[in-house]
Amino acid sequence: MPRLDHAAFASSDPDAAAAFYERVFGARIVKTEGHPVMAYVGNTGFAFHERGGPDEHVGVRVDEEERERIKQRLDEAGVEWREHDHGIATGLFFRDPDDHLLEAITYRSGTHSQRP
Repeated sequence: MPRLDHAAFASSDPDAAAAFYERVFGARIVKTEGHPVMAYVGNTGFAFHERGGPDEHVGVRVDEEERERIKQRLDEAGVEWREHDHGIATGLFFRDPDDHLLEAITYRSGTHSQRP
C-alpha cells in the first residue's frame, strides 16, 4: 500500500536543517555519504540536500508492481516521467497538475538498514 515516505528540500546547511527537526520533533538523524541528510519523524523522512541538488519533491513509497502500474497510468494520461536509480532505491519522478514534483520510490530489500 502506498504511503508518504519523504519530503525533500534544498538547504544552505543540510546539517543545521536536520538538527532543527531533531530539536523540534525529536527526529532521528541519518547521514550517508552521497545521500541527503535525513531527519526521520516516525517512518517519514525529511531529506535535506545542498542547493542546486535534486528538485524539491514529495516521495511516496510503493512496491515494484505498483511503480509499474503508476508508469502505465502516467503513460495513459500523457504525463511525462523519468526514473532515477538511487542505489538503495529506484525513484519514478513526475509532476502533478499543479506542477509539484512527486516521486514513487521503491527501496531494494535489505539495502538500507537506516531506512524505517
